Amino acid sequence: MQLPVFPKAGTIGTAALLSAAAWSSSAMAADYEVTVTNLTSGLHFTPVIVAAHPGNVRMFQAGTAASSELQAIAEGGDVGPMAALLGSIGANVETGGGLVAPGASETFTISTTEGNDFLSVASMLLPTNDGFLGLNSLPLRGASGTHDIPGYDAGTEANDELAGSGAPGEPGFPAPPPVVASGTGTGGTGVPGTAEGFVHIHRNVIGDANRTGGSSDINAYVHRWLNPVARVTVRALDATSGPGRVGSLSGTAYSQTAVEIFWEAATSADSVVTNYEVTRDGQIVADRDARSYFEEGLDAATDYVFEVTAIDAQGRRGQSSSVTVTTN
Repeated sequence: MQLPVFPKAGTIGTAALLSAAAWSSSAMAADYEVTVTNLTSGLHFTPVIVAAHPGNVRMFQAGTAASSELQAIAEGGDVGPMAALLGSIGANVETGGGLVAPGASETFTISTTEGNDFLSVASMLLPTNDGFLGLNSLPLRGASGTHDIPGYDAGTEANDELAGSGAPGEPGFPAPPPVVASGTGTGGTGVPGTAEGFVHIHRNVIGDANRTGGSSDINAYVHRWLNPVARVTVRALDATSGPGRVGSLSGTAYSQTAVEIFWEAATSADSVVTNYEVTRDGQIVADRDARSYFEEGLDAATDYVFEVTAIDAQGRRGQSSSVTVTTN
């Protein structure tokens, strides 16, 4: 059986893969916060897998045929086989609990053991036949900051762009209700093509505007994208440097549809704070160097949770502070 973990050149067998668990580096165990943000306007991410592992282990490698474990992620969003295999060699693995919608984020806390000082992240892109987001073996030492990552094609399935089961080896992409609600169709005849046979940067989908026919079941006006598709933010939880929390975060409702939040400046022990990221109910709504944020067009009598995170000149993020504001 082909294995999903690669050395820096070529494919390794079972014995070499299992011996990777004994590989160690000078890095010590540490805890990290890893946030995966969906940067697209129309794609959903299936449950995300985040893994810390040795440097001679790879979850995937561009230009090389995908493993069955990567195929399970890219064609059906199933992270179970990959998680099991990485866990069997001593990697530290965390997996998400559901779909990550456009503009939304999911945060993981991963505790690494000594020697597992490289980070990989993967998740299927929906709707695609075998597209996935991939962060491949990022060194965790000095990795605190923001990393934008592209979409890849696993090369295991022809991109016919038709809804189907999503089972590995079967044509068609899975279409859970949130993806259908985003504009996928049925009855397409299929975009011609063949599986490429190797992992490569995704060429994007073609799509069309016909929800009950045409060549594709993908909506060309909703589901096309430009790279990067995701942002991965890494923060060492035991770090004594980098930005702290913002101070005195508060909010005011001005009307049934308008609110404003305010905060005091955060500081960074060894740098300067350059901007603040603001999210509303988990979705990024602003990235600014001011210390307030005004928003209108909201719903009346509704609770909104705002979070503010300081970012310094080195791209490091502080811990988020939150406040709930209720419109009139």
